[in-house]
Formats: sequence, structure tokens, C-alpha cells
Amino acid sequence: MPLLALLLLLATLPTWGIERPQIALVPVKGAPGVPAALPAYAQSVLEAELTRSGRFTLVERSHVQEVIEEINFQQSGITVPEKANELGRHLNVEKLLFAEVLRLGTTYKLVVKVVDVATAQVVKAEEENLGPRQEQIQAAVRRLARRLIGAAAALSPAPMVSLPAGQFQMGSAQPGASPPHLISLSDFEIDRDEVNQAAYQAFAETNQGTLPPAEHPEQPATLVSWTDAAAYCQWQGKRLPTEAEWEYAARGPEGRTYPWGEAPPTATLARFGGQYKGPTDTASLPAGATPEGLRHLAGNAAEWVQDWWDPAYYAASPPADPQGPAEGDYRVVRGGSWSSPADELRASARAYSNPDKGTGDIGFRCARSLPGTP
Repeated sequence: MPLLALLLLLATLPTWGIERPQIALVPVKGAPGVPAALPAYAQSVLEAELTRSGRFTLVERSHVQEVIEEINFQQSGITVPEKANELGRHLNVEKLLFAEVLRLGTTYKLVVKVVDVATAQVVKAEEENLGPRQEQIQAAVRRLARRLIGAAAALSPAPMVSLPAGQFQMGSAQPGASPPHLISLSDFEIDRDEVNQAAYQAFAETNQGTLPPAEHPEQPATLVSWTDAAAYCQWQGKRLPTEAEWEYAARGPEGRTYPWGEAPPTATLARFGGQYKGPTDTASLPAGATPEGLRHLAGNAAEWVQDWWDPAYYAASPPADPQGPAEGDYRVVRGGSWSSPADELRASARAYSNPDKGTGDIGFRCARSLPGTP
């Protein structure tokens, strides 16, 4: 079965604060009844679109061909996902995209499947009817390429920041955040960035089927309920951070007032105050990151955490690894958002919301305990 394989490598190159996965396109032949020029043309359009996006570093086609010839791997041997493991090991990649040009009556269809090398499981699929004329073929391949570009963040593991065990003064004298109390936490790690729309869409499609492309794939996934946010983190083998973990990540052991330090919020540090009617990309505003590299813990999208809301909980909180109240009506939200006033961006500030409803100013990030922690 003739295929076009896009090989996604996890290796990334930092450029202007954006991580660019390397990809490679393996030359393809047409299926029976498919003109020989069609797969080559589709490949050229894909290469141009993926390169133009700035989201990828495209491996030279000649180098990919050399690797295939070196391992004497016939193209017919990569026609099914079950072969992904063998090819992936040879190429040192974790994701493969298989694409096939099929005849569809008098027209053609391009089908792409994203396969995880370790499990040989299809994790995403896209297809486009190509149409009979060149301009229709070009437009269709570009649409498919844009969906792959939008999903790029979902095809690689989200970067996480490890935080060692430590103590910090949680809370403040402000209403709703008192009393201040000393907390000890075990080792854990937390997503560097808020979960974006592209990553959340991959989760939603796994459970709901194909959806329209994310409108702003690099912006935080908002309009997500606490219940769905927790399900996403579980899908990733993670969980929502506890309220104590979230605040420790924002304040550090030294007890910063804001994630970046003591300076009051400005437009270069955080998206807040309603100047813009929505969040910005999760990788933006690097000046507002914590010293450990965590971005947008203040402003942009407020964030769901694990705990139930109880304004009196701090007075009875256990001193080590608190998990929050056993029950409640609302879940805690931290960090403030694009619509919040400056004082709600303090690392100790607390809010709450209905866990069954998402809003346009609440997003989330995931966390997990490190091996050996309770």
C-alpha cells in the first residue's frame, strides 16, 4: 500500500522562545490508479506549508532517503502502523505520520494517521478530498497541513518543570487567603505552560471524534470544566496540581509576591486587566515566567487546581502535602486571568468556580508526583 510518511522527532530547537519539532517527509509513490505526479505534488505542498509555518524544522528529503536505504527498509514495509515501532527505532523518533493518496471515483483523497512509535497506536487522523484540479488539490493539502500545524503541540510531550521538596509560607493576610501557614511539599513536577487548545483538541477528538480545527491552537484551552480538565490530565498520565503545589510553584521557597518576583504586574509580565478581550499564546511574555521557567502562572488564563473550595480550610490544613477538603460545592481557581485586576495576580490570591462549567477565563495545567513520593 503506497504511503507518504511524515516522521515527527521529539528533538526540538529553541528559537525565539518556540520549540520546533523536526519532521521529515519520506518520498511516496501513487496507489494504483493515482497519477505518479500527484503524491509528489502533495508532498511538495506539505513541505512548503510545514516549513512556512515556522513550527517545524524540516529534515532534508535526501537525508531521509539515505536512512531508509542504509537500513534496507522497503517503503512497502511501513504501510501499516504495526511497522512503526521498527522504523521509529531506526530513525530515533517517537511519532510517525502515515499518509496515503487514494483514488476516490474521478478524484483523490489524502489520509494521514499519527502513530505513536512506542505503542503503535493511532493517536490522530486527518483526511482531505483533493478534487480534480490542481488549485483544488493545493487548497486541500494546505488545509490538512494547517491542521497538522495546529496539532503540533499535542504531538510531543508537554515540557514539565521539576520542583524539589521544600517548605514555604502559604497564604497571606488578604481576605480569603488567610491565615498564612507553613507547608511542606514532596517532590513534584508541573507543566511549564498552560494546556493549549491544540493539545486539548487532541484529547477531545479521542473521545468525541473529529472536531473543527482549534481557532487559536497556541492559546490556553478555556471553556473547559474542572471535570474535563481533570480527565485530560489523567489521559496524559498526570493530575491537576493541588492548591499547595500550585502556590509553591508560583511563589518558590522564598515566598515571591508574584511568580516573577516583587514588581507589580505590567503588560510585559502578564496579560490582565481586560486590556485585551482574551488570553495570549501560552509561550508568550517570557519576562513574566518564574525563575524556574514556569510561564503564565499569573494572568492570561486562571487555572483549575485539584482542591475543593473552603474559605476556612487554611486554618485546619495539614502541614505536609495538603490535598484540600474532602468535599465541597466549588473547586479552587488560581492565578487570575486576562480579565482580572492586578491584585488578583498575587501568587497567594484565591478564587473558586463551578466545577461542572467552563468559562472563557479559566484554563489549567497538569502536574504529577515524582517517583518515590507519597
